[in-house]
Amino acid sequence: MKKALLTGATGMVGSQVLAVLMEEPSVASILSIGRRKTGRSHPKLREIVHNDFLNYTAVEEKLKDLDICIYCLATYQNQVSKEQYVEITCDYQKALTDVLEKVNPGITFVLFGAAGADPSEKSRISFARIKGRAETLLHQTPLTRKYIFRPGYIHPIGEIKPPGIMASVSRTIGGVVLQIAPALGLTNRELAEVMVKVSLDYPEHTKTFENKEIKALCSK
Repeated sequence: MKKALLTGATGMVGSQVLAVLMEEPSVASILSIGRRKTGRSHPKLREIVHNDFLNYTAVEEKLKDLDICIYCLATYQNQVSKEQYVEITCDYQKALTDVLEKVNPGITFVLFGAAGADPSEKSRISFARIKGRAETLLHQTPLTRKYIFRPGYIHPIGEIKPPGIMASVSRTIGGVVLQIAPALGLTNRELAEVMVKVSLDYPEHTKTFENKEIKALCSK
């Protein structure tokens, strides 16, 4: 039986990961750390409201006996400044892995990344460079098992969806595209199911999953 840590449980992907973890019989407990509570109630679920994601000292003791961490804490690039986006995408993640290195280096760490991430940071696209930097930071840790997911288009099902008119238009178009060419993307539920599956049992210790590989695992 596994004990899971989840960040970003109120987001589009994280909320689906939470649902999958609650349904998974091999998961004994879930610790959700976030700025606000999820509004969900389940015997497995414990929640910590935490406001400083650059400092995990207050919750350090609670991270010692966990088996897996599924990291879904993220924001939309157009919702914050570039500096804030770097802090949320890279610095928040590093603050958590720094603590895990110290108190629980054997934990399995699963990162919700993005297609197009460029760890070389040579891309002309800021989004790709920043997402790539986050991947590099994870690879630099001594954590035992590390998995990165780079999904393509994510079609939201459920109540939580990206905000804004453009996101609404994208969902409408994306839903049609997925019906015609399902290989181009996946739903947030499908992504969540694969992330949880890999976190619990995957033969390789380190792997980056591109969209095609994620889709292939959806059918297994």
